[in-house]
Amino acid sequence: MTSKQKIVLISVLVAVAVILVAVGGYFIAVYSSASGARTSGGFTYEVEGKTVTITAYTGSDTTVTVPAKIGGRRVAKIAKGAFSSSKATSIVFDADISQITLDEECFKGQTTITYVELPSALKEIPASCFEDCTALGHIVLPAGVTKIGNNAFEGCSSLSYTGNDSENKVVTLPSELTSLGEEAFKECTKISSLVVGDKLQIISKSAFEGCTSLSKITFGDESAVSRIQEKAFYNTRLNGFKLPDTLLTIDAYAFAKDTSSSFTSLTVPASVTQIDEYAFSGCTYLKTVTFAEGSAIKKIGEGIFKDCAYLTSITLPATLTEIPSLAFNGCTRLVNFTIGANIETIGEGAFGGAGNYGDSSTISYKIEDGNKNFAIVKLDDYYEFNSDKTSTTARSHYLLMNADKSEILAYIGKFDSSDCINDKDNKTSDSFDFLLSADIAKTLKKIDGYAFSGLKADKLCIPVTVGEIGKNFIASGNVKTVYFENGDCTLDEKAFDGISGELRVYSFKEGTIKEFVDDLNEKGNNDIKFYVGVDWPD
Repeated sequence: MTSKQKIVLISVLVAVAVILVAVGGYFIAVYSSASGARTSGGFTYEVEGKTVTITAYTGSDTTVTVPAKIGGRRVAKIAKGAFSSSKATSIVFDADISQITLDEECFKGQTTITYVELPSALKEIPASCFEDCTALGHIVLPAGVTKIGNNAFEGCSSLSYTGNDSENKVVTLPSELTSLGEEAFKECTKISSLVVGDKLQIISKSAFEGCTSLSKITFGDESAVSRIQEKAFYNTRLNGFKLPDTLLTIDAYAFAKDTSSSFTSLTVPASVTQIDEYAFSGCTYLKTVTFAEGSAIKKIGEGIFKDCAYLTSITLPATLTEIPSLAFNGCTRLVNFTIGANIETIGEGAFGGAGNYGDSSTISYKIEDGNKNFAIVKLDDYYEFNSDKTSTTARSHYLLMNADKSEILAYIGKFDSSDCINDKDNKTSDSFDFLLSADIAKTLKKIDGYAFSGLKADKLCIPVTVGEIGKNFIASGNVKTVYFENGDCTLDEKAFDGISGELRVYSFKEGTIKEFVDDLNEKGNNDIKFYVGVDWPD
């Protein structure tokens, strides 16, 4: 090859190389403009066709407006953690945004954000979107949002309102909302007032659990709510509120542990067919419960009103056939009650401790005509010391029993050994020996669980006919000594659970009672002492 030919060849190769570099650069330029990460106005974003996703904000502004477009392309999405490194305190979306989505956990844990104004085009607030944004106090929720995901605002402990009324702060759920996620507003401890939109059918599990300032709920006249799920309003401070007439089911613990002194009354709509276990348990100041005329309720759950200490009276609908276990356990002021004609079953501990704090002069428990399953037995009157501490007044107390009087379901009364006596002529007669009376002792065979829970007598005498004792039968009371005429009585393994301090157990013979106590002591419960045939009360 001649020198001239070599020069021509080299020139051709250089020209080809230049063309390839140019073409490659062109393709790189096209690729970067089509889908690569870019930055504009402090926003880092990724291009996807004609739209962009904002992945970060690195600007220095504390008030940030999310634009409708970047680089001529529509902003379509905000990615998870986009503001995690920013100093933004307020985030506003451009009014011209026509369609946008937020990633799950989009703003999660952003503790600097205090205010957010979401775009009217937004349809969904995804799961954990604002979870643990502890400084977020005010957010504008668009009316068109149809779904709020699980944990969307959980832990937003400063959130108090969603509208524009800073004087009357209210969280108003969007009017188009049809799906509210579990724990959506859990532990939002500053929310005090809530308005529920008319299209929402289910208040989900733990949606407002732990909203300890929540005192007011408003359901619209056209409310569609048919179910309030488990712990939806657990540990809130609601006052009187009207449940919607569309409501069918109230799930377990839905309104439990409400200690507001303003929550004193409750009306259950006729539409409700089921209330699950412990739904209103621990509502300390609830005094009256009314089931609306025509109530169709068929089931109430275990412990439904347990520890509602101020509940004084309630009439259950005739549609119920069962009063479940622990239903009114710890309702110490429940002095008026009627067992309906259709009640077939009363669960263990349903009335444990009932009426043992209320006004003993007003106690009235009755069995409705037609009920052949249960009996109310009036015990001999006891005597309560008057204010002069010398004169006494006769007081009534009762036993709730099964029909043949072989089983004690509950003691209803206020005998208190600190200011009451058995015998008005014997000022030292303070033993609770009423069960030894002949008419009861002839038939009595069993004392149910919780039957004497909360009893304030210091002694309790068990007749010889009793062969079985249920769990927690003297729990949470003042009983310090139990006398058994029958040393072979069988005790539930938790019979003495719920007592405090030393308990003395006496029997005429050792039998199974001693074996039971010895077994407890071997397991480390040394507060229970057994004695044989001594110190039997007069």
